[in-house]
Amino acid sequence: MAYEEVLFPVCFTGKKKYFGVGHEDIVNFKLKNLFMKGIETVKQGKSQLLKFIREKIMREAMDINNTRSIHDIVEDTLREARNKEWDFNDFIVMGTWKPKKKNLCNNRFMERMREKNERIPDPGERFSYVVVKGPRLRNEKGRLIPYRVGDYMEYAGIAKEKNMEIDINYYLGTTVGMCARFINEDDRYQPPPSHKIMQLKYSDEKEKQTDKYSQDEATKWLKKYIKGLQ
Repeated sequence: MAYEEVLFPVCFTGKKKYFGVGHEDIVNFKLKNLFMKGIETVKQGKSQLLKFIREKIMREAMDINNTRSIHDIVEDTLREARNKEWDFNDFIVMGTWKPKKKNLCNNRFMERMREKNERIPDPGERFSYVVVKGPRLRNEKGRLIPYRVGDYMEYAGIAKEKNMEIDINYYLGTTVGMCARFINEDDRYQPPPSHKIMQLKYSDEKEKQTDKYSQDEATKWLKKYIKGLQ
């Protein structure tokens, strides 16, 4: 049996996607690092809040004394993150300025910085920013403009100096896809028997469509849940 199969406890989050406590030579429930297969990592430069939520959910789910479902753990962790006293630096995100790349957030942000006569990074240069709260913007006719992250990005140094309020719900929103992957196996997110997906013969295609359906449903639920957190 391959080592990667000797896991207990273990949590499956999709086809060939799982994590757990690995045991090699001796039983050990206090491993420093969890064994992961197919689980997306938090990319370098992302906020510490995102890393905190990911690590807390996984470690609490794998605690040998845990009695909660992973759905409950996700709910509790998001609620804790919403009410936690964070350090400003935990919200800092690193970006890279690539003017020829169609990155709507970065392009809009740099457009605003030019208008304010702020320094624009050289092409390929990294910069740090946070996303802050602010009023919804309107066009020249007074109509609300759809929310754009680039309208609320600020250089980290300027935001800290001016004591701008961090938009915690934006940061929680960046965890939705990751958290949905943890809970999408829950029965409430599965397609009903009458759904066309369930009429397919068992195949990789049916499994793929079921996974997408459950991921989408879990994502919808999480967005509503985060919006309702106080």
